[in-house]
This record gives sequence, structure tokens and C-alpha cells, in this order.
Amino acid sequence: MSNEGGLMLRKGFASLGAVVVGAGVFLAGSVTTATASPNVNAHGTVLCGISTGGGFVNPGLSVIGSPGGVKINFHAKFSTGNCNSNVSTPVGVVVIGGHLTGTGYYNGPVAGGNGSSCANFDGPDVVGEITVVIHWTTTGGAIAPTTVKYKLNTFTVAGSPTDTITLKAPTGTAHKTGSFFTPPTVGPNTTQLVTNLPAPASCTAAPFSTFTISGGVVNM
Repeated sequence: MSNEGGLMLRKGFASLGAVVVGAGVFLAGSVTTATASPNVNAHGTVLCGISTGGGFVNPGLSVIGSPGGVKINFHAKFSTGNCNSNVSTPVGVVVIGGHLTGTGYYNGPVAGGNGSSCANFDGPDVVGEITVVIHWTTTGGAIAPTTVKYKLNTFTVAGSPTDTITLKAPTGTAHKTGSFFTPPTVGPNTTQLVTNLPAPASCTAAPFSTFTISGGVVNM
């Protein structure tokens, strides 16, 4: 074989090798693991502990308060490694954490009175509507958030020396969509926030508008 023929043959092998390598890379890159879409609703149950967060109420809480209801907004993160989930579908999904946001308002007591007084907030104020959106951190695939709209909850705030807010259904009404959906009359659907808002016994004249969250749970 001439030198020219040998050179052409080696170039042919080199080109073929490049094609094979390229195809191998392409095939390897095309192998995927089946995972859930962020738009897929998970089914089952989940309980997560809250670690930190904060929020504000407007008007701020005080001894006397002011006429009308109370607007509330808050956000919180779940404790790392403090989630217990039992996900039936999608198979293989495990909730390991997440965070939530909430916004809405309380109406004043049915019998009348200032909704932002510490005594009424920690007692007879009625939830007009508070929407909580929970974003889940998972392994085994992403899942859709959970949205719960709490309505007509009564006596959601209690504690001493500070307030714990507990929103839940079936007390009052709630509308739940997304992951971990169950009818309003099934399951606790609870969002609980341990805050530093003053309970009536420790309330002073100064209005308390901002608050921190140091604990609590979501149970869906």
C-alpha cells in the first residue's frame, strides 16, 4: 500500500471514530431520569416544622387598637431536615423542606370592637381571608406548590406571653389547591406560626406592627 493510500485510510478511521465518539456523547446526554414536573400535584400527606420568618400587621396591635380589621402578611422557612412526608404520587418524591408566604386580613369581632386591640386579635377577631402559598423542596422530582385560602376561622390566635397564630380547616372554611389537595373537611390543613406579637397580658400602649416567627408547623 502506498503512503498516500495509508494516509487516506487512517483519515477514514479517524473520521469514523469521531462520529462514534460524538454519537456516544449524544446518547449519554439523552439518558434522563424520570422526574415529576413542577406542575404535577403531589398526593399524600406532609408535616414540616417552621424555623424562622417574619411579617407585619396593619394597623399595629395595641391595648386600645383602632376601628376596623387587621391586614397581615408573613413569610417563613421550614427547618432543614424537619419534614415528614408520605407521598403516594409521584412515586419517589420526598419533601425535605420549603418555604411559605401568606397575605390577607382579619375582620374585627362579630360583636364589634377594634380588631387591632391585643385582646381582640388574641380572641374574637375573625379571619376574613388569608391565603397561604407553600413551595416545597423535594428529592425525586419537583412538585406544584400548595395554596390554602382560609376563611371565617375564629379564635385563631392564643398564647402567653406571645401570640401563636393557628389557621386550620375544617374550622371555618378553607379552599385548597395544588399538591396535597384534600377536600376542606378532610385533614387538618393547618398553618401555625409562633410569633413574638404580645398577648393581652404583655401588651403595651405602643403599636406592634412587625413580628418575627420562631416556630410552628404546616400540616397538609
